[in-house]
Amino acid sequence: MTKLFGGDYDEEKVRRAFRVSVPSALALGFVMVCWPVWFWGLLGIDLGGAPYPAILYGSVILGVGLASIAGMRAPRPHLGLLLFLACYKGMAVIFLLVHGLAALLDGRHVPVAVWIIAALWLHQAITNARLYPWGLRE
Repeated sequence: MTKLFGGDYDEEKVRRAFRVSVPSALALGFVMVCWPVWFWGLLGIDLGGAPYPAILYGSVILGVGLASIAGMRAPRPHLGLLLFLACYKGMAVIFLLVHGLAALLDGRHVPVAVWIIAALWLHQAITNARLYPWGLRE
């Protein structure tokens, strides 16, 4: 068994992690690409006249949901997705916090959604990093 931050690689836990991400990523990504201005407006973020970065981001989330279907069916060959998710969500958290704190220090408002998203993504980044079998050599 491959060690995973002190624990053993557990294929069923990895499969469950992918199972959780499939419906949530597909639903969230679909809403984000179809109704970006409405979705981000709910979070208190005004996209102005340029929803395209938000649409692109929704497409990434939709793609994660689709890729997670393969991970759910066959976790081992799709473990790289866990590493990708840990890295991109970890980087997103760092930069959300940096920009959010800079805005607060500058006296600007930061939507509560930014802090909620950062907290949820930090949890997901850590969870995916813990599930990824770092010692796997295949």
